[in-house]
Amino acid sequence: MSSSKETLEIEKILSNDKLSNVEVYKLLDHELTKLNGNFESINSNSRQEIVTEIEQMISDYKNWGLYLTSFLLTCTKEQKFLNDIFEYIEKEVRIDVLHFVYWQITSFLFTTPKLKTEQNTNRLRRIYRKYFEYFNNQIVNEANWIPYEERNQDLVVVVAGQMLSMLHSPTQVALDHCKALYNLKKEIFLINTADMPRSIATPYFGAVLSNYVEGYNQTDKLMYEDLSIPFFQCQKEMPNGSQIMELMQMILHLKPLFVLSISGSNVSADLFSNFVPVITLPLAYDLPISESTFPILPRKINTADLNTLEELDRSRESVIESVFTYKYTPPQTKMHREYWGLGEDNFVLAVVGNRLDTELDDSFLTELDDLLKCNDHARIMFIGDLKNYKKITNRYITLDKQSVHVGAQKDLAAVYEVCDAYLNTVRSGGGTSAAIALRQGLPVFTYAFGDVAHTAGEYYHINSFDDVNTFIKNWENPVFREHEKSVAINRASEIFDSEKVMREIIETMTKSPHFY
Repeated sequence: MSSSKETLEIEKILSNDKLSNVEVYKLLDHELTKLNGNFESINSNSRQEIVTEIEQMISDYKNWGLYLTSFLLTCTKEQKFLNDIFEYIEKEVRIDVLHFVYWQITSFLFTTPKLKTEQNTNRLRRIYRKYFEYFNNQIVNEANWIPYEERNQDLVVVVAGQMLSMLHSPTQVALDHCKALYNLKKEIFLINTADMPRSIATPYFGAVLSNYVEGYNQTDKLMYEDLSIPFFQCQKEMPNGSQIMELMQMILHLKPLFVLSISGSNVSADLFSNFVPVITLPLAYDLPISESTFPILPRKINTADLNTLEELDRSRESVIESVFTYKYTPPQTKMHREYWGLGEDNFVLAVVGNRLDTELDDSFLTELDDLLKCNDHARIMFIGDLKNYKKITNRYITLDKQSVHVGAQKDLAAVYEVCDAYLNTVRSGGGTSAAIALRQGLPVFTYAFGDVAHTAGEYYHINSFDDVNTFIKNWENPVFREHEKSVAINRASEIFDSEKVMREIIETMTKSPHFY
């Protein structure tokens, strides 16, 4: 096969029989990481040539098929390569590899909105079900449902798939719901199953591994505000049969009224539904990927949801419609515009994200640059890590003149006090930063996609940046300005009361025939 200069070295590595698999993996990773970094700067014909050559390598070196396919998926974001990975994992028999690749696909879909389709998500749901059933089939004959009368009416077990610091939104959600349950007179026991992969189970390009706080293994309590929460963290990396069995024995001993699973895709929590009712609270606005008793949907159910339930043979009555709630921390410091070179007469638009380098694509940046050209007094404040800021401002002259990058900010509410509005990128996540913006009285502009669209509500959905441009023009009217701030704060009041929402969820659950 004739190889381009970019793939020649890759071919040499794969064809070298003297190298061990570990050596091949390290050398390939080095070469493909370089190629990935340069891929967008290569002309389209050469890019297609590279893709075709690597596809041939996948055929020639089948042992490295998944790794090379995952590279092509990363570079091209093409559905056909995602399909190839789906097909691979659907045939996989090693449970640790299935678990590992499942989380790689989950991470990829979260950061690639155009491929987060109903079809892809439902295919992922079926892969998770295969993973769940591997363990569930082993205990189904031993399942021992604990009747309502024998359960501790005052105890709720909360299960999280990951616990990090308070800067980590899922950790904050778990602890906030522990506090809400405590305020509802419930005793709490918190378990961190540490469910996501911490090591590489099979070669996969750009593998995403989860963080893990070793220090939590030395404590049996976590402090949250003024609340001391009994706590257990799994030390063995999942999936681990003996660790899961230990957790099930814990549930059988504690006999909680129910289990609250935070996030979904948590096989231990779903297995607990063999013994007690399990509620799954997603960290996004979709039906959670879960095999629990009661999936929570933080919005109104729609036709796509009903189709998903039918496809998975799940009961509509088991779904609890609710509202996603957030934790609000008031500003801890006082910020001033002049610190970042902003004037009091500027209209400051916050663009916030943990993945700005990937979320700020050319289409969004072009619209943003054009918006600034129409509004000399407008300024963009990029909040979050953005390694490409200089590269972006070199390409977009108006952004160079009318934007600042302030980096990641711990005290987000304080930073918002020097902003006038919030503009969302096209992405899946971002709900927390948008919710805090609303609480600070900032209008939130977003296309009708992703978590922010649900957090803000239809009032703030835009069709194009023309809507933002019109808003900026109207902002000079003080009556309009105060009205819009009021609308934002009123919306925030609906999404910052975890205790009220948790009470409603429990009331709905206890009336269900699935709760007994």
